[in-house]
Amino acid sequence: MKCWHCGTELIWGGDHDCEDDDLYDMVTNLSCPNCETYVEVWHKFEKSDEKKTLNKGDFYDDFNYVYYC
Repeated sequence: MKCWHCGTELIWGGDHDCEDDDLYDMVTNLSCPNCETYVEVWHKFEKSDEKKTLNKGDFYDDFNYVYYC
């Protein structure tokens, strides 16, 4: 994923389970080494037996993005 501010590839900082959050199941944090933008990606998994496989370059509309500068 590229930074919306400068276009530099973001660095993955980690994934964290949202055990105490009723709306989301996981949050991923990313940062930009160029302009120091911080990005959180909040995700809610579908409650079904079918599992999705994420491949490099895939984008799903059920991701919600929060951007911080």
